[in-house]
Amino acid sequence: MKKCLALFLLICTLTGCSPKSEEPKELTFEEKVLLLIQECIDDYNTSIAADSIIHQIDTPPLPISIGTIPQIEKLSELKPVEDDHSNAEFIGTLKINEYQMVFHLYSACDSFWQCGEASFQIDTTTIRPDSPTFTSTKAILDELLAVDREAFGYLYGIGVDLVPEESTAHPGYYEVLNTVNIENPTSINQIKEYVETVFDKEFILQFYPEVFESESPIYIEDNGKLYSIENAPSITDEQNYNTSLIINTQETEDKILVDIVTSYGDTIDPELKRIEISKTENGYRLAGLY
Repeated sequence: MKKCLALFLLICTLTGCSPKSEEPKELTFEEKVLLLIQECIDDYNTSIAADSIIHQIDTPPLPISIGTIPQIEKLSELKPVEDDHSNAEFIGTLKINEYQMVFHLYSACDSFWQCGEASFQIDTTTIRPDSPTFTSTKAILDELLAVDREAFGYLYGIGVDLVPEESTAHPGYYEVLNTVNIENPTSINQIKEYVETVFDKEFILQFYPEVFESESPIYIEDNGKLYSIENAPSITDEQNYNTSLIINTQETEDKILVDIVTSYGDTIDPELKRIEISKTENGYRLAGLY
């Protein structure tokens, strides 16, 4: 009997009559969406991945009061959202304490961060305006945010007074007369020194290669004179960090993390933002805006 069975298996092997594996079933759109959102949650819950994620443009970190995000097992655990102003193929929210985590997926691709966005929203009616808990943080932010756009503008030649005549030695550039804070600047270092009174040096350094060292830099220094391209007169943005509506803070030895919302005029945006403030030997500096 054993010999007969062995012979049968050998014949099946040689003739190809062994059972064939089924072709993998193609996932539905909903199944792909579930996998992508699970990937997003796993990334946020893994510290190394989260550190990388929050440095992507417009990607917020976890709210200060949230340690981890509960993983979902099925798509029905999310509340679907319809938004006529969005071209996302799927929008869903996950309630986490007082927050809503919002997932936007614009297609079903190989990785959530290739075709999706995540954000956190809070019920603004639960926020206590001008909470005494955050009085000192508000004062620090008010001082820094009063000059951050102006300082960042200077970095790109915005709001800088230039002589009317174009430089013959450097076509396309104009000699810098002054800025509001720097009278008759003659060197790139003066621009850097002023900008670094507002922004943490490690943070602002990422912009220096483009501004000072690229093939077409914003500034050129030559023979004791500073030249700049002619740029827009100012940075305008109706959205402002509302320092009266700080949600939460976390302080470490060298940083203050601030969860906050923004306002468009009298309209409060419920989407959470994160501001990082560095403590330096020369005072407080903005170290990150998400």
